[in-house]
Amino acid sequence: MIIGIDGGLGSGKTLLMTRYLYDDMQNGYEIRANYHLNFNHKQLDIKEMLTKNPDLNNIAIGIDEMTVFVDCRQSMSKMNRLISYFILQSRKRNVNLYYTTQDFSMVDVRLIRHTHIQISCFKVYYENGEEIENVRKFIVLDVRNPKNVKINTFYLDISKYYGLYDTNEIILPPI
Repeated sequence: MIIGIDGGLGSGKTLLMTRYLYDDMQNGYEIRANYHLNFNHKQLDIKEMLTKNPDLNNIAIGIDEMTVFVDCRQSMSKMNRLISYFILQSRKRNVNLYYTTQDFSMVDVRLIRHTHIQISCFKVYYENGEEIENVRKFIVLDVRNPKNVKINTFYLDISKYYGLYDTNEIILPPI
């Protein structure tokens, strides 16, 4: 399954993806991520994943800041094409692929077209405009069945997931 998560700065994108990866780990998946997690995982080397094609079956992959790797303005780049090929075969490999982006429109359209679930993240505010700390709102668009698209909204106390990763880690492109 491919799940994309978008939202503004500090909206809870990486936190939600980390929560999903943690749940997958508890359900027996091997976890790979391009950022450091404070639970059992292997560091994901995207270039190696795409060019050497290691045995990536029955795993969950988390890619933070996907735009760094498949920017919509670089649609003909080798990186974009290779990631597209991997995405098109993810079901055959039983891969759960999670990714974050600041905005879905910034990611290559080939990835968006194959994303099964899109989640948008939002900070939550009191009526007076003050942010409600440790709470985020998530709107889920499930397009697995295009004839029966489902929309769901949920709120999450994010404070219990803070220790699972470093929220300040910088994601660099694989130059």
